[in-house]
Amino acid sequence: MSKAAQRAYTAIRDSILSGEYTPGMHLTETDLADIIGISRTPVHDALLRLKADGLIEMQRNQGARVKSYSDKDIDEIFELRAYLEGYGAKLATQYIEDKDIEKLEQLADEMEALGDAADTDSLFEFTRLNSEFHTVIVDATASDLLKRLLSQLVDMPLAVLKERTWRGRSNQQRSNEQHRGIIEALKQRDPKWSRSIMYGHIISTRPLP
Repeated sequence: MSKAAQRAYTAIRDSILSGEYTPGMHLTETDLADIIGISRTPVHDALLRLKADGLIEMQRNQGARVKSYSDKDIDEIFELRAYLEGYGAKLATQYIEDKDIEKLEQLADEMEALGDAADTDSLFEFTRLNSEFHTVIVDATASDLLKRLLSQLVDMPLAVLKERTWRGRSNQQRSNEQHRGIIEALKQRDPKWSRSIMYGHIISTRPLP
């Protein structure tokens, strides 16, 4: 991928993940090229990569749209993510270091300090901290394959389900308590406990319709 295509890919992807480009929104190569300040060819290449990432869909004569997901799709995404992150938590018990545990505790402290985040800025910060929390655990597995498999499943919900995820989160305290449970299971290097509590945690964050 050329530097211009990479620039376009990053710009469009960031706009989708931030919610600026919403599910179902029509994206034209001409408009995107003007916004980013490049030609249409690298924009087209970037859109093809974003299609492969599962963030947009492209149909002949209809251009590109930010991808929308059905309730069935959402169920499958969260079920698959729960299995993979559960496996990742189990694997992490073998490799996680004390500094990683300390980082998880720091992130848990920061999420708890936000309280019942209700305003947009607080919700955005909670999302960022939560994402970093899960990334620390996945990184501790030392499994590049797991990281690649999870990258799409994590980005898709963040990109297209952000508002529904937060409306469906009726109790942030529950999520914070689950984070503490995950940390304790990892401290004890207990693979079965780590796997089961992570699985339950991911499933419980599945957004309501």
